[in-house]
Amino acid sequence: MRRLMGSFALVVGILGVGAPAAALGAASVDRVHDIDTVLAVRFDETFPVASLMRATCDWSQFVRRPDGSGIETMHCTLSAQPVMIAAYQGQPPAQAFVHAGGPCLWTSDYWFAHDGSIVMASAFDYVVSASGRVNVRAVYPATPLDCG
Repeated sequence: MRRLMGSFALVVGILGVGAPAAALGAASVDRVHDIDTVLAVRFDETFPVASLMRATCDWSQFVRRPDGSGIETMHCTLSAQPVMIAAYQGQPPAQAFVHAGGPCLWTSDYWFAHDGSIVMASAFDYVVSASGRVNVRAVYPATPLDCG
């Protein structure tokens, strides 16, 4: 047991000394409440026809990591309010719908609600349950993406 504890102390010491300077930056957590978003509730060859719905989010939370990157999470419920183009209006899925994507496909609802800025994710995924609950996770790099 002593040998194990000694090894553990050595590893902790090495990690503490060798930590990059960026890891010493400040992390932060912030939330905005009661925001709306629009998302796909199905994705097939006819997208976006009958594929989009509005959702009301209890909150959107942004966690900034010490290296400047971040993770946004949202907790939402599908809304009965229609989307702008009637032909695109979807319905809650009969079974859980999972959607994910890579860079420049998801715009941060947190940053738009927080200060009106357009910030693009490097990756995202969300689940829409048959009951209409929506959970979103999006990842943002330390240096904002140029999606132009």
